[in-house]
Amino acid sequence: AVRALGALGEHAAPHAGAVAARLEDKNQEVRMFAVRALRALGEHAAPHASAVAARLEHEDLAVRRSAVRALGALGEHAAPHLGAVAARLEDE
Repeated sequence: AVRALGALGEHAAPHAGAVAARLEDKNQEVRMFAVRALRALGEHAAPHASAVAARLEHEDLAVRRSAVRALGALGEHAAPHLGAVAARLEDE
C-alpha cells in the first residue's frame, strides 16, 4: 500500500501522515518504500521532514540515500536538516 501511495505522488498528499507512520514499520522494505513515497509527495510531506531526516543515520546505505533524496524533494522545508544531509556526502 505504501508503494502504491508513492506511485500516486502528490495525489496521495492526504495520506502523508499514514505514510510517515510506516517509517517505523518492522519490515525494512516497508520503511524504504515509505521514505520513497514521502519523496514523491514533495512539499506535502514537509510536516514529516524530521522523521525522514532521522533515517539519515540508518544502518542501511539505501535507506540513507533515499532519505537524502526525500529531503531534497522537500525544498526549503528540509533546510533545518542541511548539516545532516551534508554529513552523508561520505556515503557517495
